[in-house]
Amino acid sequence: MRDMPFYAFFFGTYELNCYLFRTFVPSMPEELNFFLSGGFAGMLGWAAAMPFDVPKTNVQASWDSKVVGSYFPELIRIARERGVLALYTGLIPTIARAFPANAALFLGVEMGKKFFDQYLWA
Repeated sequence: MRDMPFYAFFFGTYELNCYLFRTFVPSMPEELNFFLSGGFAGMLGWAAAMPFDVPKTNVQASWDSKVVGSYFPELIRIARERGVLALYTGLIPTIARAFPANAALFLGVEMGKKFFDQYLWA
């Protein structure tokens, strides 16, 4: 459940940010573009996925929950008992970690891709 919204926002935001930086800040080095776009993509991806991650984590951490069929009741229980904002528990440290991790990830992928395109596949 959490992976669908995460990856939709993750890759969509990355590509959109790369395009916007190239269009509106053409003087920006491409490495910085990849770094910033990746960091923002990770932050938005986790912000979109967090409401689906919290119930999953609760079910996994509970010693008495069933493996099958516990997710949606847990999501509803959290929203009813603690409010919808409780589905965003832990968002601040998650997005604080997401920026550097995903910025480095996309920078590494893009630079690796550039290296392989230039030296191995040419």
